[in-house]
Amino acid sequence: MYIENGRDLFRGVMILAAAVLAWRVDLTAGLILAVFVGIMTLQSVFTDWCLIDLILYPMGLRKKLDNKVQ
Repeated sequence: MYIENGRDLFRGVMILAAAVLAWRVDLTAGLILAVFVGIMTLQSVFTDWCLIDLILYPMGLRKKLDNKVQ
């Protein structure tokens, strides 16, 4: 698995968690979590770095381009 896939997996899980949080616990907390995930997604588009990278890199995930032979 590449880091890009790990980011997408984490984003999907967090969006589902935000939906469950908004539905079952507190609407405001769920929306805040969803907005945070959205902001992090937009930021990672422009910088190619995401906060979850601090966890995914030590787990051994690398970028797709790092694995290609030039």
